[in-house]
Formats: sequence, structure tokens, C-alpha cells
Amino acid sequence: MGQAASGGLTQGDVDEVIAASKGVFNQAEIESLYKRFRALDRGHKGYISPEEFLSIPELSINPVAQRLVRCCECPNFTTFVKMVAPFSPRASREDKLVFMFTVYDVDGDGFISREDMSMMLKQLAGSSLSEEDRQDIISRVLAQAGGAERLDFPAFKSALSSADLGNMVVEIPVDL
Repeated sequence: MGQAASGGLTQGDVDEVIAASKGVFNQAEIESLYKRFRALDRGHKGYISPEEFLSIPELSINPVAQRLVRCCECPNFTTFVKMVAPFSPRASREDKLVFMFTVYDVDGDGFISREDMSMMLKQLAGSSLSEEDRQDIISRVLAQAGGAERLDFPAFKSALSSADLGNMVVEIPVDL
């Protein structure tokens, strides 16, 4: 498949992964992500197991880490890049929102229901919120989003129209 660009990736592979990331990563960033992927894939299986995924320090301390693992269980390199792409400073607001919606849509039915919100609040707040407090927060969120009992993506997007997603960024270190 052509000449190797870096560490086992051909230029064609790099080009395919850049396209899969919607162009938010350049060649140097793809090569850096590949090195990180290979380091995480300790068994050189071509995918990252849930245990390997959770060995990422920044992820392991995230309260929704288990949910993120379930969203992309055992990703290969291309899937790994697609999962990281919404955190690029060059990712579109839409791509960031789609990623967030996917994480919050726990049952994968295309809607964020009361149950989905409750589960995510449990993961985010732990035992610091009672069930009554969680239900109160959920009712207020749904009321502010127009009163529906669940949110589809357009309603979710509308509800977050003024949200600052500027901190939803992970810088990819590259070797110079």
C-alpha cells in the first residue's frame, strides 16, 4: 500500500485516517496518535481493550470513563482517531455535539431520555445527589428544553446553543 510514512502506517493509511477524522488532524498528529495507540495496544492486537483504554490517565479519572469505553469498545486505530477527533481544536461544534449526544444517549435509541440523564448524573455526581435531586435537575433540564420527556439531537443541540465547548479540547503532542 505504498511507502511507509511512519511506524507501520503507509501514506495511504495516513490519508485514509485523516479523511476519517474529517481533516481535523494533520499527518504529524496522525503519526503521534498512532504511536500512542500502539503503546496502549500492549498485545499488538490491532485494537485497544477496555482495560488498556482505561489505562489512559486522563480518561481513568473521568467520571464517565466507563460510558466512554462502552461507546467505543475495543476500537481499532481508525475508530480511535474518530473518537478523539471531536476533541481537536479544529473539530466543528456540530461534531463535538454529536459526540456528546452519543455519550449521553446511554441506550443508543437516538434520544436522551430521563433514564439516560439519570444514569449520566449518577456517574458524574456519584452519591452527592439524591434520587430526588437528580429527578429535579432532569425535570428542569427538560422544561428548559421545551418540555419534552426526551431529547432528540436537534433539541439537544438547541438546548446547548449557548454552551461554551471551548474546553472540549485535547492537544495532540507531535515530535518535531
